[in-house]
Amino acid sequence: MGRFSCKFLFYVLFFLLSCTSLQNTITKVKAFPLHTNGRWIVDEEGGGKRVKLACLSWITHGLAVVAEGLSKQPLDSITERIRPMGFNCIRFTWPLELAINESLASFTVKQSFQNLGLFDDIKGIQAHNPLILDLSLIEAFQAVVKSLANNDVMVILDNHCTKPSMCCSETDQNGFFGDKYFDPQLWIKGLTKMATMFNGFTNVVAMSLRNELRGPRSNLKDWYR
Repeated sequence: MGRFSCKFLFYVLFFLLSCTSLQNTITKVKAFPLHTNGRWIVDEEGGGKRVKLACLSWITHGLAVVAEGLSKQPLDSITERIRPMGFNCIRFTWPLELAINESLASFTVKQSFQNLGLFDDIKGIQAHNPLILDLSLIEAFQAVVKSLANNDVMVILDNHCTKPSMCCSETDQNGFFGDKYFDPQLWIKGLTKMATMFNGFTNVVAMSLRNELRGPRSNLKDWYR
């Protein structure tokens, strides 16, 4: 057996063993909201039962601003497989413009893919998720969160970047406060809007405020401020 094959089998075995271990320790949260107690994340049960987050990332910050994979499988069939694989939460990414650019947020899923010339993806979504196709981008985002809730999966809303794009680079102007595409006031406005929008979703347990602060303007003083 070649060296590549041995390495591949090792990583597959490692992944399967990791999933088995996660399945044995995965937390089922019974009482929201979550909060911290010292170094631990805890729920509201019995004065604070420790919660261990085992998360996957699900990308929605790309050019289409639609959760990836919906052209390949039905939404519910994706979300119902997460807990059996040993995970209990999703780091659900989003671009800031989804919250602050109403024109973008009101595009339908179909229009978004049409604008990118991704007609095969439109056909795939029509086949697997026909009810998603004519939703606005923000409605489609909410639909994924609801499906995750129906399958007892927690969500961390992750503001990944400002403009829809594949992240990240040191020079993409999305990386640090005051960059061309990172206005702190608009950022706070977008975070506030998303927090308000998902306030009633008990499975939305946290927000990742910004992915990977970086770039040539990065400095500790502004970061702290």
